[in-house]
Amino acid sequence: MKRDEIRHILTRAALALLFISFGIWEILQPQYWVAFLPSFLNGLDPNLLIMVHGTVLLLVGLAVMTGAYLRIASIIYALIMLEIVGDLIVTSGFSDLVIRDIVVLVFAIALYFDDTKYMRLTNG
Repeated sequence: MKRDEIRHILTRAALALLFISFGIWEILQPQYWVAFLPSFLNGLDPNLLIMVHGTVLLLVGLAVMTGAYLRIASIIYALIMLEIVGDLIVTSGFSDLVIRDIVVLVFAIALYFDDTKYMRLTNG
């Protein structure tokens, strides 16, 4: 296995683990995440919103892990991270959590530009 392939697989594995684990957590324990919902979503079923978000995280994480439609998955991943970073800045200001999530956002963007075709289900 080449160095590029190792880097590619490690990046995908780390990003997939993050979204898959948080997706499962949101699906199984939505009540834990209700406090993180933006205030403009008041009036909607918070548990349902969290479970839908968790399902999206899980599906994107699985796509990144398997390499299915990897470019599309990395765009969705980056958009979700951008939303999370923006929400954190608005609600809590600039913090260590924001820096951490910006780093994850950058990795998702980097994955979009990674041309390594190793262990992908699709070429997309």
